[in-house]
Amino acid sequence: MKILKKFINQKSAFSAIGPFIGTLIVIITFHSFMFADNPSRFIQGLITPHIIFPMLFAFVCILPFGYLIGLLPSIISKLLFEHFYAVKINSASVSRATLYGFFLGLMWSPLILVICLATGADFKLFLYVEFVLILPVCIVCTWIEWRKAMKSISQSLKTTE
Repeated sequence: MKILKKFINQKSAFSAIGPFIGTLIVIITFHSFMFADNPSRFIQGLITPHIIFPMLFAFVCILPFGYLIGLLPSIISKLLFEHFYAVKINSASVSRATLYGFFLGLMWSPLILVICLATGADFKLFLYVEFVLILPVCIVCTWIEWRKAMKSISQSLKTTE
């Protein structure tokens, strides 16, 4: 746990945590799509050992690929965050930080929409990628960056006293 905290504090939350959260969201949604016809079977599948252990094994196997695929969008999100909100995050409240993450996620929507239109994908894919995948990841990563900024401010105030 200490190694994970050190990794998150040294790296940006977007590149350290973002691809992991995105992969977790994709795995959970695909798991729920498999059991969409019977929701009670989905809930039962989350607690049944002969279903949960293969699902966890698949998660461990899929995680490196999801992390590598999500690394490029996370780096772009990090650069967008640093360009637009890195200076403002030091004086922001938690609700303002949430709005920054929300707007950061919405900055992706034109690109995702163009890609969906160019490939002929269904509009539901755009909605899934934007509102289920990218928006929550951007909000959570912005919260983490806000917490890191608040910790550094409080530590600097303690050292000056």
